Amino acid sequence: MVIIPINTDAPIYHWPWMTLVLVAVNCITFFLTGQGEHQTGWLLQFGHGLHPLEWVAFNFLHFGWLHLIGNMIFLWGFGIVVEGKLGWWRFLLVFLSIGVLGGLFIQAVMLGSELPPSSGGAGASLIVYGLLAICVVWAPKNEMDVLVFIGYRLLSVEVTILTFGIWYVALQVLSAWWNAFSMGSAMGHLVGAFWGFGIGLALLRLHWVDCENWDLIALWKGTYGRPTDLKHWNENILVTHSPDLRGAETSSAPAKPKKKKAAFRPSIYLSAQTKRRPPKTKTPPLAADEQPTAASPRTMSESAMSPATLTVLDRMRELLRTGKPQAALVEYRKRLRIVDHWPLEADDLQALADGLFKLKVWNEAVPLLEEFVKRFPARANAARIKLATLWCDVQTRPRAALKLLDQVDLEDLPDSLRNQVVQIRQKAEGMIDDDTFELDGKSW
Repeated sequence: MVIIPINTDAPIYHWPWMTLVLVAVNCITFFLTGQGEHQTGWLLQFGHGLHPLEWVAFNFLHFGWLHLIGNMIFLWGFGIVVEGKLGWWRFLLVFLSIGVLGGLFIQAVMLGSELPPSSGGAGASLIVYGLLAICVVWAPKNEMDVLVFIGYRLLSVEVTILTFGIWYVALQVLSAWWNAFSMGSAMGHLVGAFWGFGIGLALLRLHWVDCENWDLIALWKGTYGRPTDLKHWNENILVTHSPDLRGAETSSAPAKPKKKKAAFRPSIYLSAQTKRRPPKTKTPPLAADEQPTAASPRTMSESAMSPATLTVLDRMRELLRTGKPQAALVEYRKRLRIVDHWPLEADDLQALADGLFKLKVWNEAVPLLEEFVKRFPARANAARIKLATLWCDVQTRPRAALKLLDQVDLEDLPDSLRNQVVQIRQKAEGMIDDDTFELDGKSW
C-alpha cells in the first residue's frame, strides 16, 4: 500500500518558493551525480569518522528516479506547510538543521563500525520525516487529502495530519524492529522525525511560529482552537453591524497593512471541486434541520469592503463549501486582527456557526450562534434551538435556555423541530428541579 499526500487545508501565509528551490537543487544534484552513481563527497559514510560536509550533502543525493520522485512529492507536501508558516529563510534553516543534526547523529552512532566506504546513507527522506513531524506538532487536526494505492486500486481519502504522521512513523518503527534496529533507511527516517519533532516544539515555544492554539500542545492541554490574544472577538463585532460602518475599514484602519501577506493557496492545495463532504459526526439531541450553506458570491453591501477582505471572504466561503468550518474560522479571526469592523452577513455567519455546530466544536459555535440570534432575530429560530441545546447540554444554563426558547415561534416550525423544543424544555426544567448550578452568561 502506498499513501501520497496531494492536498491540505492547513493555513499557509508565505509563498513556498524555497521549497521549490530545494526541489530544483535535488533534481540538479541528481543529474550532476549521474543519478547517484558518483557518490564521493555526497554519501553519508558509516564507520569512517565524522565528516561535516557529508551531513549536508547526503540529503541531496538520490539513487534512481523513484527515490528522487518519491522524496520530492513528500518534500513539497510537507515543506509547503512548514515554509508557509515560517517564511523562506527560517524554513531553509530548519531544513538544513534537520539534515545536519541527523547526519551528525548517525555518523556518531556508527563510529567504529567496520563497513566498506561504499556503505552509507543518502536521500532527502530524513529531512522529509522531520518536516512531517513538525506538521504534526503545528497542525495535527488539519486534514490532508491523500491518494492510497492498494494493489491496482486508487482511492482518495481525507485524514488528519496527526493520523497520517502516526501511520508513517509506526511503519518505520515496525520496519526498524524487523531489522533489529540496525542503521538503515527506517532508522534514518526515525532520526529525522525525532529531530523534526524537537525543532517543531522548540520553535513553538520560542514563538517563531504562531499556530493560534491549533497545535499539538493545545490539543494536549484541551485548549485546542480557543482564541489566544483575541479574547472577546465576537463582542467586538456585535455592536458594529451597521452597514454604515463598512466604510470604516478603509478610513480608520491605519494600516492597510503592507506587511501582512495574503495567504498562499496553490491550486493543488485548494481544489475548486465540491467533492468533499463534511465529516460524518453525530450532533447533540437536536437534529440539524439544514445543511450549512455559503452566501451568494457577492452582495451590494460587500462593495465597500477592501480587496483583501473580499479575498478572505471568498476563501472562507470555499472552505465552508468543502466542509472545513474550523479553517474558515481561522481565516476570519486573522482578518479581524486587521479589520476591527467586519460583521459577517447572515448567510455566511449561519454557514460558519452551523458548520462548527455539526463538528461539535461547541466553544466556537456558541458565540457565533449568539451573534446570529442578536443580529438577525427574525430568522433565528433554528439558531435559537441549537443555542438552547448547547446551553443545556454543554454550558449548564437551563434557565437561559428556557428564556431563549420562549422567543421561538412554534407555528413556523416543522413537527420534528417542535418535538426538539419540547425535549429541550423538559431537560432544562428537569435540571432546574435538580437545583443545577447555573453558569453565568448572556441572558435573553
